[in-house]
Amino acid sequence: MRSIIETFLKEVLRYQGKSSNAVRENVQHLLTACENQIRDAENDPQRALPAAQRFRKAVRYRVIEEIQQSTEIPSISHFQTVLSVIDTRAS
Repeated sequence: MRSIIETFLKEVLRYQGKSSNAVRENVQHLLTACENQIRDAENDPQRALPAAQRFRKAVRYRVIEEIQQSTEIPSISHFQTVLSVIDTRAS
């Protein structure tokens, strides 16, 4: 799962500098694709949803780490937008 999280973060960085609406849309698509990949990789159908939920929680924590470690306002703002998408999807 760690490699999917790191891939997610690398992809999310590619969206930096785009409009917040474009970032939100791209992150929603990427998050859905990653969650689907996690679900599909799970052999037990009953464990597929919990696995996707664990992914979302883990990626959320990594985005928070990026916010806390960043010293540049544009990066912080970008990751806050990403975090808002993750939190919206988790509701």
